[in-house]
Amino acid sequence: MLLPIIVVYNKEIKELPILNAPFQLKTEIFIYDNSLFPQEVPIIENLTIYYTHDKNNSGVSRAYNQGVMIAKKIDKRAVVLLDQDTIFTKDFLTLYEEKYIEYGEQYIYSPIICNSKSTKIYSPNLLNNFIGKTQSFDEFQFREKYDLNKKSVINSGLMIPISLFEKIGGYKENIKLDFSDIYFIEKYKKIENKIILIDLYINHCISGDEGYNFAKEYTRYKYYCLGAKELQNALNISIWHSPFRRLLRLTLKYKSFVFFKIFFTYFYK
Repeated sequence: MLLPIIVVYNKEIKELPILNAPFQLKTEIFIYDNSLFPQEVPIIENLTIYYTHDKNNSGVSRAYNQGVMIAKKIDKRAVVLLDQDTIFTKDFLTLYEEKYIEYGEQYIYSPIICNSKSTKIYSPNLLNNFIGKTQSFDEFQFREKYDLNKKSVINSGLMIPISLFEKIGGYKENIKLDFSDIYFIEKYKKIENKIILIDLYINHCISGDEGYNFAKEYTRYKYYCLGAKELQNALNISIWHSPFRRLLRLTLKYKSFVFFKIFFTYFYK
């Protein structure tokens, strides 16, 4: 019924958290590998792995679109988007299937994404001028039919019925990483303004909230600026304040002006 899609980058498949425990039932997953070199696919009992290698690192949007194509070929009804480091329990697929049967194909389904200390809710997040803001864990109010007015959700953990995915038009492949979820959810909102929120709390680390890593944030900011520019063009909106806000934060954080060059090269020009 469901096909999990896992996008990996410079991570060994055998180290994926979802593969750590044995599979009691026959399961199929799709792995899209954006690493430079292809990997050997492990053989695991009761698990079929569909594997695609992309040395060009085309991004998550292409990976999701390719995953849906595979899902259609093997007669799945929905896909579940997973990150390489997100820790899920095996029975989460059963929980997703139960909610899918209850509410059907007109909704996107989302877990609750939080930090490891359970102080921040990353998703659903508050959305102001296309800038996501975390919610306080203590003040967060769970509603199964969750209104996305002035809110959004991130890609991680989303279950999307294939018929709805196609109605939305899929992910925009020019938006390779950052803002891919905002684009997709904004297109979804034109069809339906509520999602089904699953009572499942998942620990996850968000870019910019993982401490000091200059090389990683330097590279990631390029994708952020490119994604912002593509989103701006796709939705015909002005979004300069979002990459500029991150520019100021990174400049102060690392006491370096190199991020200005990225902003002007990848977004402003």
